[in-house]
Amino acid sequence: MHGVIFTSFRDYLTDAHGAKTAGRIFEGEPIYMLSEAYPDARLLALVVRAGEVTGDELEKVQYDFGVFTAQSTFAHLYPAFFAISGSARDFLLTVETRIHELVRATIPNAGPPELDVSELGDDGVSIVYTSQRHFCVLLRGLTEGTARHYGEHSEIRELTCMHRGDPACTFEVRFVPAQGA
Repeated sequence: MHGVIFTSFRDYLTDAHGAKTAGRIFEGEPIYMLSEAYPDARLLALVVRAGEVTGDELEKVQYDFGVFTAQSTFAHLYPAFFAISGSARDFLLTVETRIHELVRATIPNAGPPELDVSELGDDGVSIVYTSQRHFCVLLRGLTEGTARHYGEHSEIRELTCMHRGDPACTFEVRFVPAQGA
């Protein structure tokens, strides 16, 4: 798992629950470097610990973390990629080739998930997510956070799910203007 995910998780916890709670959850953890990769099990353990400390369900922790990471961390790390896309749909159609390929080339063992994103009409995308991590809830949060970055909202329908024994998670995503946008 890419070190930026761990750093973003700490930032999310600080934003959502305060520095003291984030420190408690990360107590005893190493300093995660943005340029390194770490075992997937470390993030899962931190998500579980966050649920225990905050009282939030694990799905809520993962989803909210995904929204935060797309809106804050990724938008700041990859501003040019967000700027050249005019919508969440346009951005997601290029995330595999622009961002994931870059991560794979520059950070050995970071292992971003494989996303097969294709057009779904004029207002949506189909996403096929394959990852040993099974963080499909996190992906839903990342999708919604990306939509919010563009002043949109995502309506996500999960057709298949690895948690139900399917070989991949398949989503149909439609984007609509956010209320008040």
